[in-house]
Amino acid sequence: MIALGLLTASACCHAAWNLLVKKTARTDPAFVWLCGLVTLPLSVALLIWSGLRGSLGTAWWSGLVSMLLHTTYAVTLQKAYGAGEFLTVYPVSRGVAPVLVTVAAIPWQGWPAARAWGGVVLVVCGVLVMDGLRRHRRMALGLGLGLAVAACTAAYTLWDGFAMTSLGANLVPYLAIASVAQIVMLSTILASRRSELRGVLAHWRQAIPIAILTPASYGLVLLALSVTSVGTVAIGRTLNVVLGAVAGFVVLRERLSRTRLAGLATVVAGVLIVTT
Repeated sequence: MIALGLLTASACCHAAWNLLVKKTARTDPAFVWLCGLVTLPLSVALLIWSGLRGSLGTAWWSGLVSMLLHTTYAVTLQKAYGAGEFLTVYPVSRGVAPVLVTVAAIPWQGWPAARAWGGVVLVVCGVLVMDGLRRHRRMALGLGLGLAVAACTAAYTLWDGFAMTSLGANLVPYLAIASVAQIVMLSTILASRRSELRGVLAHWRQAIPIAILTPASYGLVLLALSVTSVGTVAIGRTLNVVLGAVAGFVVLRERLSRTRLAGLATVVAGVLIVTT
């Protein structure tokens, strides 16, 4: 029950900040840098506090790996929303990720049951149904980048689950290290584009809610990982697909036809079969 509550709250936060990213219409890493800059003071304070308490442990290096994976995810997600519709990118990226997690975990969790492969087929069919709605470049590009986002999501889900359960990383310094390291890395990469960084500062009002909701949504997932299994978390995160579809239709007024709805339902059904 606790895990379900955490995952429901996470799904609401996640759908909200994804909608905000889509509405900003920004596709540059500088905006990712700005969002990280908003939470930098808190992250530095938490990092210092954790260091004084001696609770860094394995978080210092495992958090750096997480930062690389999450930064790649954030940049890819912006590109995906710039290229495709929210009702294509969001459900595909969130629905396909648990399937990839299940397949990638075969070496240490064993071969999935036969029904799991049936779920994989359902997810693929659901994606293909959505792809067949409007066969044009924007749809295809949005679908392809949505799949790329799913791969990034699967990568950081597997690593963060490993860090929380096997490495015993402490949640607070883990998130703080990842946040601080992201600013350091992006500042170094974008150092030659100072005019662009100064320009993006004007969008701080757009960045604040995203900067708050993003760590909140994933912090809740990490808390859920500490009280339940990765598989259960993957099931719970199918809520994102449903909430995202509703939000895209209601807030962005994107077209939710019967065919697209059928594709979404097929993806959700496939994910539930794979992860149960």
